[in-house]
Amino acid sequence: MVREEKVEAVKELEEIFKSAGTLVMAEYRGLTVSQQTQLRKDLKNAGASFSVVKMSLAKRAAENVGYKDILEYFAGPTGVTVIESDPVEAAKVLKEFSKENEAFIVKGGLMDKEPLTIEQLNVLASIDSRDVLLAKIAGGFNAPVSKLAGTLKAVLNKSGFAFKALIEKKESTGEISSESEKSEVSNEAEEEIKKEEE
Repeated sequence: MVREEKVEAVKELEEIFKSAGTLVMAEYRGLTVSQQTQLRKDLKNAGASFSVVKMSLAKRAAENVGYKDILEYFAGPTGVTVIESDPVEAAKVLKEFSKENEAFIVKGGLMDKEPLTIEQLNVLASIDSRDVLLAKIAGGFNAPVSKLAGTLKAVLNKSGFAFKALIEKKESTGEISSESEKSEVSNEAEEEIKKEEE
């Protein structure tokens, strides 16, 4: 690579490093082309990208943008995962991929310009995804509505049983026999139920 190309490559890396919300470095020595392709595909689906970069250029770019905390990770064949959006999904992909492929070793990185350790990355990977969290929040909003519906149903059932019991009692004692008398009892039952609810 000629000098001008190197300068241009460093500038590109600087821009990538500055614009990324999260960067994760990992050793990829021993991964096959198909494994790397699968990793790239999985990361793309999670809003991230994986690139193999020349270590000397990556170090220079990181130094130029003030990311001294990640310089130690640029040793040996290292790939850079650039996460533009939600880091949780990409962290899950990296964790799962490293479990399935021993040759892929996550070293660490940066998140919001702060050092990101492997332990912190694992914590990120254990968090529910954005969609799951939104579903839980929506479920939380639905719970009071469901509870209210259940309470209303119970009140209506109780009212119905009370009404029926009152009519049966009055019929068995011979107090009512006609439909008009049943209607009067119905009104009485409604008033009794209202009193109970107060």
